[in-house]
Amino acid sequence: MDNFVRDKLTEWNFSEYIDRFKDEEIDKESFLLLDEKAFANLIPKLGPRYKFQEKHKAIQKELENDGTATGSQVQTSSTMAWASLDQAAAPSISPQGKIKHPPTFPSTSTPPKQLCFSKPTQPTSKFERQAMEAAETCVTQVLDKLKTLPKKEFIDYLKGKMTKLRTGVKNKVLVGIFGKTGAGKSSLINAILGEQNFLPNGANISACTSVMIQVEANMTNYSYEAEIEFISKEEWENDLKSHLDIMSDENDNKNEELVKVATAKIQAFYGKDGVGKSLNDLMKGEHFREIPEFLSPTNIVKKISCGTASELSGKIACYTRSDNKMAAKHYWPLVKCVTIKVPNTKELLEHIVLLDLPGTGDCNKTRDDMWKSHLSQCSSVWIVNDIQRAASEREPWMILESSFSYLIQGGECENITFICTKTDAINPKNYLGSPGLKNSELHLDLEKKGAAERKRGCIQHRNEQAKIMLGERFNDEVVKKKPFIQMENIFQVFTVSAEEFQNDENPILEQEQTEIPQLKQVLEDMNERHSKTAVKDYVSGVYGILSLIKAANSNDSTMVEMKSNMYQLLKDSLKKQISTITSLMTKHYNDLQKLLSEGVAKSEKSCLQIANDKVITPKARKDGRGYHRTLSSLCRNNGFCRSTNGDITDLNKTLAESMYTAINEKFAVIFPNAGTTGESIYEKICNFSIISDNMAKEWENTPMSLYLMFLTTEENVLKDKLKRDVLLKKKVIYESLTDEVKIIMCPCYEEASNISGKGTLTKTRELLVQHIDSSKNMFANAQKKMLEGFENLMEYIEQTLRTELLESLNRSLKTPNSLSLPDVSEQLKNMETYKMLALRDRTSQI
Repeated sequence: MDNFVRDKLTEWNFSEYIDRFKDEEIDKESFLLLDEKAFANLIPKLGPRYKFQEKHKAIQKELENDGTATGSQVQTSSTMAWASLDQAAAPSISPQGKIKHPPTFPSTSTPPKQLCFSKPTQPTSKFERQAMEAAETCVTQVLDKLKTLPKKEFIDYLKGKMTKLRTGVKNKVLVGIFGKTGAGKSSLINAILGEQNFLPNGANISACTSVMIQVEANMTNYSYEAEIEFISKEEWENDLKSHLDIMSDENDNKNEELVKVATAKIQAFYGKDGVGKSLNDLMKGEHFREIPEFLSPTNIVKKISCGTASELSGKIACYTRSDNKMAAKHYWPLVKCVTIKVPNTKELLEHIVLLDLPGTGDCNKTRDDMWKSHLSQCSSVWIVNDIQRAASEREPWMILESSFSYLIQGGECENITFICTKTDAINPKNYLGSPGLKNSELHLDLEKKGAAERKRGCIQHRNEQAKIMLGERFNDEVVKKKPFIQMENIFQVFTVSAEEFQNDENPILEQEQTEIPQLKQVLEDMNERHSKTAVKDYVSGVYGILSLIKAANSNDSTMVEMKSNMYQLLKDSLKKQISTITSLMTKHYNDLQKLLSEGVAKSEKSCLQIANDKVITPKARKDGRGYHRTLSSLCRNNGFCRSTNGDITDLNKTLAESMYTAINEKFAVIFPNAGTTGESIYEKICNFSIISDNMAKEWENTPMSLYLMFLTTEENVLKDKLKRDVLLKKKVIYESLTDEVKIIMCPCYEEASNISGKGTLTKTRELLVQHIDSSKNMFANAQKKMLEGFENLMEYIEQTLRTELLESLNRSLKTPNSLSLPDVSEQLKNMETYKMLALRDRTSQI
């Protein structure tokens, strides 16, 4: 231990830990490199540890932004900053429902949610700017030099690598936002964006909640832009057939809610005169003249650009919402998704997409499929509800429960946030009169405090109580029911007031008390982490290629033998390391096979009982009143239906329920969305390296270290790619059980959807039961499909590692030296300050 560490611990009131730091031989350099694991080891208790983390984070930023820092200081502080980001812990909630520490997000997933190509991210901190500028300058200089050389395979390879760095794929992270009409979603998003009248927040939107809205940053200009994607003409025709069928139903037990939705959609687009017209009349081209994009065979996206948020809001209203007061024609029934791009939101949304997920459905197959697809891509989910009903209302929890498998096991969600809105809507007199409420709990002197102070006290007390109750309910509704999911640090609660946040005249709450700034900070932290990751990847790639060019340009004759020896050693190491991954995945395969076999046996025995109780003849709807239309909608939609109140009915997943129950715990071990299990594929990939510590030390002070630097960066790029691919393939593997069941059930669904007239419900139920009973081989088929998917994943990982790394070995160690390559000594020297970025520890991103 040195004086720096001792002084900091004393200054921060952590002198009791001086001996602990001394025992671990923590000096200034290692102090600045401390990460989450080290914090937990040095300071076991949570309270002091979080306080220390905040102090440590502050000194990071101080060193990062200190323009007078020496090169070594900048290098050390930057390394420490990356480590802290890579090790960042997800937010946690105390038993009282309070946030324990500022929420950040782990680096377990950087999956390609929405891909776009652009120049590398422009960083914000001084050190990031310096690193990025130096790397970009090197790329420009070296590419210019390479262009002057004769065309050769190796030179083309180098140019291709450097060009690919510049046009690398950027990953967008999806934050899904649930909430029924009137919950305050639009007001919340408007407050976060700093736009008061952007997204519509009217109450009269009924079925238009089926329109999905994506909000992201406009990184190309200062306009407010919207891209409107329509369903296809064929899809609309099928939709109309379904609506006309529902509206023509004359049975006494028809589903009035579905009739209401069908009527609203036809009237919205065609007007009141559309009701009663035939399908041929409704599909005439004259109705679609104003939206030629809809009729385009290539389904062209309609684009709208405006100078202000309010102007864009007005122009897209007819595509996103239903409003009887609007004179213009409504197009939302034909819309699949609307993407809104907002300028001046780089720090908030450069890498983030806010996805307004409709909590209700309209039995439209296209939108339902899109809803499921987007749901599985969400890294974080916000559940928005009015605070007055937050803990008691069933609907938000019902939506979460029915969506859970798409979010977690079949998705990549790492964080669930419950947001209580409209916290300012409170009557202090009524609240203070609540039974059992003591004035002392509000910390108010009612005789001395004014009305504003009393209201503020009531708001804050109710907020605290809401966090407690929601924390308890999450534990009861989710944690206890899903023991196979790692629930630690997954849940957090915010109590917000968009109204007070945007209130410039006599606000009751201070800005921080509205919790909108804290929610914005969540997005900014997430965005910043991805920005820093992009910088790291770019700088690392540049340094690796420069190292390869420098090494290949050497005239040292002794390197020929050294390269040959290194090649053989690394090739042998590659074979050995791949075998360790194969061994683990083979074990997982055998375990899954056993569990799936048990699931098949249980499914064959109990599938009819489960299907009847939950879908075909649910206990709550045995009289069948209105339910036959729900069942018909389900059959028309291949076994899936999302109702107008957000309830999901999925017969295919219900039939596969016993199989999922059998594998869920094991699946969570193999494919955790966050954290470590000791046996996950992600961990095995992160720990994979053909370069051992002993090998690195042996070649450390030789020209061969340049080759190792290049190969290290190649490994890191490859491991990142594999982690993204595994995440995508994991979803397909998990859903393969449901998909295979659906394939077997589809002929039955098609036949059932054509049943009409008297006794429709009874006939549909009988047909479904008969088909299920005679098709129990679907469970064995589903087992085979999942195991095939897992086996294909294993082969893909092995093949990718072998092929990609062998190519890197051949390009670097089999290419003859003295190729008259450009001298990059100056560029490599300029990048030396940022070398530690290229050497980052990728295992910290598990």
